[in-house]
Amino acid sequence: MISHPISPVKTYFLVWLTLVGLLLLTLGSAYLRLGWLNGAINLGIAVAKALLVMVFFMHLRSSQTVLRIVAGAGFLWLAIMIGLAWTDFGAR
Repeated sequence: MISHPISPVKTYFLVWLTLVGLLLLTLGSAYLRLGWLNGAINLGIAVAKALLVMVFFMHLRSSQTVLRIVAGAGFLWLAIMIGLAWTDFGAR
């Protein structure tokens, strides 16, 4: 079993507060009429939340390099799939 350095509770609390703030930002942006920009803003907020979860709660900050590369490749593959879905949606 790989042991990770234990982060202070303050770090987890600040990350949690940031995630809640981003959630409220997503909720607030749902009430704004920005057209296609609404989806782009919400996608950017979702990416920021996913990165916070990956770095802090999945302990990628203190993990081995191979695990970071695999997680980054998965995140890149997800971005490619979302991009392809957006191009398909835009072509219709």
